[in-house]
Amino acid sequence: MKPFLLYFSLCLSLFACKKKEEEVSVRVRNISPYQFDAIYVNTSGGEYQYGSLSAGQNSDYHSFVKAYRYAYFKIMVQGQELMWQPFDYVGEQPLEPGHHTYLVNVETNPTTKVQYLTISSAKP
Repeated sequence: MKPFLLYFSLCLSLFACKKKEEEVSVRVRNISPYQFDAIYVNTSGGEYQYGSLSAGQNSDYHSFVKAYRYAYFKIMVQGQELMWQPFDYVGEQPLEPGHHTYLVNVETNPTTKVQYLTISSAKP
């Protein structure tokens, strides 16, 4: 009986480790000078509400089934909802398993004074 329990425990631990290795963990880094009051992200492999994030800060990591170099973002900044919506992911490859960071900035068009988001991604 003991060898069976040992074998069973070993199989469970290997399965748990394999799942962790295959996850894509993503955090958000606020590289803007503004406080983000709410952050919603949809990677097309899951969605998550990151909450608020001060200027220059990183959120905690959240795991997704898959994610790309960019994602759908909806962020509240100074009472204004800003959105960044990908057209599609044609030609894009999913991010490799591991830890990744979305760098999010709020920029202002100098002519129209309209604020908009810019999104990029980086390894931590």
